[in-house]
Amino acid sequence: MAADEAHTNTYGAVKEIPAKIKEAFSSSAGNAQDVADAVLRIIETPAGEKRLRYLVSRVTFGIDQINALSAQVQANLLEAFGLAAETRFLKGKAVVSV
Repeated sequence: MAADEAHTNTYGAVKEIPAKIKEAFSSSAGNAQDVADAVLRIIETPAGEKRLRYLVSRVTFGIDQINALSAQVQANLLEAFGLAAETRFLKGKAVVSV
């Protein structure tokens, strides 16, 4: 939105974008208990089985696909730099090298 309404009115259909985004987020908002439940599930998940990213929402907006792609890109970079083994979690214990 522009600082004054006269400029905002020159934006045409684009001026509706902020309200549409706000409505999409407002209609998909979860509740605090969902977040607390997700945190508890993460805490209870054994080391080596936790995911890098979690989403707590009724609507994903494609975030699951973005997270999957991000994880693959990160894995490729770690492999390319020769760091895949050093950054891999082992189930049940942390890897420590001194």
